[in-house]
Amino acid sequence: MKRFLIFSYCLVVLFPVLAVKKQTQWVQRIEPTFWWTGMKNQQLQLALYGKNVALADFNIHHAGVSIVRKTVTDNPNFVFLYLQIVSKTQAGKFFIEVRKDNKMQKLPYELKQRRNNSALRASFTEADALYLLMPDRFANGNVANDSVKLYWQGVNRNVSGARHGGDIEGIISKIPYLSDLGVTALWTTPLFDNNDVNYSYHHYGCSDYYKIDPRLGSNQDYPRLAETCHSNGLKLIIDVVPNHCSSAHWWLKDKPAKDWFNEWTTYTGSNYRMTAWTDPHAAQADLERLTKGWFAPNMPDLNLKNPLLFDYLSQVYIFWIEYANLDGMRVDTYPYNDIRVAARFIQTIRNEYPSMNVVGECWVKTPAEIAYYQSGGSNKDGFDSRLTSVMDFCLKDALASAVNETEGWESGMARFYAHFAQDFVYPNPNLVMNFLDNHDTDRYSNIVKRDVAKYKMGLALLLTARGYPQIYTGTEIMLDGTPGDYQGYRYDFPGGWAADNRNAFTAQGRTAEENEIFNYTKTLLNYRKNNPVLQNGKMKQFIPYDGIYVYFRYNDAKTIMVVANNNLKEKTLHTERFNEMMANKTKAKNIVTGSELILKVSVNIPAKSVLIFEID
Repeated sequence: MKRFLIFSYCLVVLFPVLAVKKQTQWVQRIEPTFWWTGMKNQQLQLALYGKNVALADFNIHHAGVSIVRKTVTDNPNFVFLYLQIVSKTQAGKFFIEVRKDNKMQKLPYELKQRRNNSALRASFTEADALYLLMPDRFANGNVANDSVKLYWQGVNRNVSGARHGGDIEGIISKIPYLSDLGVTALWTTPLFDNNDVNYSYHHYGCSDYYKIDPRLGSNQDYPRLAETCHSNGLKLIIDVVPNHCSSAHWWLKDKPAKDWFNEWTTYTGSNYRMTAWTDPHAAQADLERLTKGWFAPNMPDLNLKNPLLFDYLSQVYIFWIEYANLDGMRVDTYPYNDIRVAARFIQTIRNEYPSMNVVGECWVKTPAEIAYYQSGGSNKDGFDSRLTSVMDFCLKDALASAVNETEGWESGMARFYAHFAQDFVYPNPNLVMNFLDNHDTDRYSNIVKRDVAKYKMGLALLLTARGYPQIYTGTEIMLDGTPGDYQGYRYDFPGGWAADNRNAFTAQGRTAEENEIFNYTKTLLNYRKNNPVLQNGKMKQFIPYDGIYVYFRYNDAKTIMVVANNNLKEKTLHTERFNEMMANKTKAKNIVTGSELILKVSVNIPAKSVLIFEID
């Protein structure tokens, strides 16, 4: 009898628990997973997913939080709740009640306290030098996550397009190296989950926006990376991808709405012709193909004109900026979106972080087109991208061509003069990103065929010109690559893996040639870091003659003279032409070698070199 009573008691006590547990299958996913009080936008979209969840009713009992509206789509497995969170709402945990078929499920949710002054966080500026890296190709700090259960790809370093095992832990371990090099901001390619069958290593496709890919680390590792950057004097920049996700995204198994993606009857790729946006004669069909065509077969094109997706994705990046304590944004493939929708998208994020700078990838071929995308201009059509900064692809092209050419009216050093002469089109030329190469272009080492003199010329021009520089992984050691091949742009950094036969993160592990390039890069980066004249000083350039190009960077405190000799032999530079910048200045110091000289009427400039003088 006693056993029977105990059994009956267990049934009475445990059955409701079991029933509730079964009911939790109604809602399988809720995003964002938590949020904060004190945000400027007091409305929060909650995306809930579960079998026929759209048929449920919802209620919340938490002071300051109310449900403004419930929005459903043509898919009953999704519901989008919009919550109003008033400014005085207290942080805390509460339940979202889900009622269906006279039963109830309680979903736990949390509003966290926002950091003090989070909205006014500092961002990167023209004073910074950025370092770009692809986590999978930089350093492997945790071999335990090389392969993860239920993820298609593990590590195979023998295949260029496979995963190689770099991760967040590896990056964290090398932050002191980057700080010593002289860079002041880190831009990593995306870290979000990407469980694609092939080519998942670059993470420009995403299969879960609220999850760091476990082969790169955990959600907790991202703020730890930011904290390590900050403690070493670096800012951390997130790569924002509004145009597409991965074909492995869980949405593809059950689309939130029929118009969630831009879809065609058969696969249709983008025409990649971004000039269509600035072409006053552009055909609508070309714009449609540009913006709605897919970037790649495994990258479904997102339709940001869907307001639910727009809110969802903008909240994603606000979530990570707030959670990981990030300092800036780089926007991928900006003009592949409808640019007016993209502008609203970026502004939505900047509303929460008004001091935050955003650099956009707008891969077009003239300064006028690039300038069109920098916020603050006076475009005739009234368009404002909300991008505070843009990437200077035209300067990249000039750097790639000039040092390999003989001199002419439109070749060699004349390319730089002509390029900078068009700076009048930019709202802010100091906030333009300069670079020699990146993860989508031929390595500069290949462009100059590993000619050390030419390579150092490129570095010198990059690090002394107006704007701010971006260094790509391995630029500091003239890392090799394979021209014309995406995988060939993305070699592993030697020494990032325990099995590597040498460690180029150390002087002992670098070749003599690599140390020469490294020391040169480090000297220039650290000089720039400590001298505002190369960050936002004015620039004055002189028309190149006889293969010699001269420009000055100057402010009230200092004057820097940059002399580039693109000839195959030493040249004598007569200085009287530059009197407007050099009058009454008698001494100069080479900022690379530290040697001093007395300024005379002429200076000898070695062949294929750039000399940088601080003049008094």
